[in-house]
Parts: sequence; C-alpha cells; structure tokens
Amino acid sequence: ASACPAGTTDAGTASNYRLCRLPTLISGTVTLNRIDGVVNQIPSRVDVGVDVGTWGSAPGGAAATLNIGAGALFVSDNVDTANDFLVVNRGSKLNAIGTASSPIIFTSGQNLNPAIMSEASQGQWGGIILAGRAPISNCASGSNNADGTSATCEATVEGTGNALYGGNVHADSSGTVQYVQIRYSGTEITPNNELQGLTLGGTGSGTVIDHVQVHNSSDDGIEIFGGTTNLKYLAITGADDDGLDTDVGWRGFIQFAIVIQKTIGATSDSFSTEIDSNGNEDALPRQFGRLANFTFIQTANAPAAI
Repeated sequence: ASACPAGTTDAGTASNYRLCRLPTLISGTVTLNRIDGVVNQIPSRVDVGVDVGTWGSAPGGAAATLNIGAGALFVSDNVDTANDFLVVNRGSKLNAIGTASSPIIFTSGQNLNPAIMSEASQGQWGGIILAGRAPISNCASGSNNADGTSATCEATVEGTGNALYGGNVHADSSGTVQYVQIRYSGTEITPNNELQGLTLGGTGSGTVIDHVQVHNSSDDGIEIFGGTTNLKYLAITGADDDGLDTDVGWRGFIQFAIVIQKTIGATSDSFSTEIDSNGNEDALPRQFGRLANFTFIQTANAPAAI
C-alpha cells in the first residue's frame, strides 16, 4: 500500500507490508478496515479512551471506540524495547468483527517473517485487555457484596500498572470481539505479573466474545478477572501456562471451547483450566462460572487437564 489510513502514522515497511502505527491514545471513534498491503502497528501501550469509572464521571475520563473491519491485520513493534499491548479502558469499546473467511489477526511483528517463527514461539507482545465496569471480588480497598452492587470495588489489571477494572454495571459493554485470532502474546512484566492473550477485567454481560482463537501465549490464553461476560466458540492452543483462567468473582457461561495444551516447553503448572480467586474464594461476589460442550486435550508433556 502507498499510504496509511487516517489516524495512523507511516512507520516504513517490513516484509512487503506498509507499517501504519497507531497512536498511543485512541480518542473519539476510529475505524480501521482491511487495506491490502497494510498492517496496523501497536507501538508500546495503546489505550482506547481514558478510564471513565463506574458512572462515567472519573476526572478526565473520555470514552472512545475502536472499530476494526474483517481481515484487518495488527502487529506489535518488534524493534522497540517496550511492552506492546492494547488496553480498552472502562467506558470505551473495541468492536473487532471479523468473519470465518476473513478473521482479524493480532500478532507479533516477528510473525510477518515466517522464517524466524517456530512451534516454540511465544511471548512476543502483550495481547489485548478489555477493562469493564461489572462486579469483581478483589477490591483494592473495602469489599463488595453478594450481588456486586458496591460502587467502590475496583482493582488494577495485572501487568498494566494503572488500568482500572470493576464497578457495579452488570450489563456493561466493552464491545464485540468476533472471529479474531491472537497469536504469540503473553509478555511477563515481572514474576507473577503477566499479560495474557486476551484479558477480561470486570467486563459485563453486554460484551460479546465469540469465535476467538488464542495461539501460543506465554502465559494464559484467556484470563477472566470477575465480571459477567459470556463467551462461546473458543480455541486456545499452545498456552504456556493455563489455557483458560477464571477468577475473582467471574459469573458467566462458556460454551463450545477447545483447549489444546502446549506440546513442548510448557511450565510445570500448565493446565487446561485454572479456576480460583487467588486464595480469596469466599470474597463476594463468589465465582460462579459454568462451562459446557468443551474439549480439553492433554499432551504428554503437560499436567492433567484441571
């Protein structure tokens, strides 16, 4: 392609693609559709909107929407030394809507050159974080109640340092993610402080997640921190830690999922699922997640399924 779409910056070329760099803060409404020869580059941390809190009244908060069309390609900046990841802050939305024949792909910059990739490739960028305003149980201060109506219960998304999640809006929407692949993600910031492939922090039941594949995350494939989001049609392949991790008061339903454990080099505590609340299982609201129509495939070098 000869030019980048509006709202992005030309960052040169790589592997016969034009690199179109996203701004570090996406404001208002931005739409990025597939353009032949263009990849959208995620440089360091990219925020969609500024946190607006539980009632949309946080000082300085401003909601934004990032719309992504079918077939669009996003890569990390594999030249910089920063951790590259996408954060959709509370009150903002990511509408990434692909199709079965034209999925949206989020991957590493290295993945543009297949010659340097292998089945062991992982952890090359930070992944996608959706932060919502639905109830959680791990309040940074104070406590929540059984129906999650506390207005003050919130926490910081693991690996971000300051992205807040949680609230009392059960039906909150962080957008729609459909027919999306997330590849080679899962950066470790510090020990026990990692980014996953897809992280849901307090996202509500208005958030739509279906037909999503996460491949070769160096931490969890998908981790759900509280909230009320339902998910369906998931494929989680080659996660180095857990395929599907749910905790801190998640109350939702997952249907139609396949989790295939990593065949080489997985951590000793790698499982198809991890279901806990970080040692605070009695914190309110208590977790009540349900799974149906799932297949877990254990490999010879990985521990038992659950």
